[in-house]
Amino acid sequence: MLVLHLFAFATLRPAGALLGLALATARPARAVLGFLADVTLNPNADGMPGATFAQTLIDWTGQIALWGSLVSILIGAAIYGLSQHVGNTYGASKGRLLALAGTIGAGLTGLAPTLVNLLHSAAAK
Repeated sequence: MLVLHLFAFATLRPAGALLGLALATARPARAVLGFLADVTLNPNADGMPGATFAQTLIDWTGQIALWGSLVSILIGAAIYGLSQHVGNTYGASKGRLLALAGTIGAGLTGLAPTLVNLLHSAAAK
């Protein structure tokens, strides 16, 4: 019946066939979305094997990111200072960029847990 209905639309109006096809696929899509809407998520690490090790790895990764940011700021400041002293404006701009990248990296490292928790709580409501 659906095939005949789509065929009738296609022979009379080609644009109507697309509308009929869209209507025919909308019903199953709505059923799939209704099924997916019933899924819930409650993140919890209680009892998960290796949860403390995973948290330790995350903490170490954050510490390494902060060390990298500090090194970037220090090297960028040194390049900027030396390049300014000898009159190398290209090197000075690269030093400023490196120091700025280190500052942004440190800020993102500190804000990452807060951003993840904020976005999760906003999406959960």
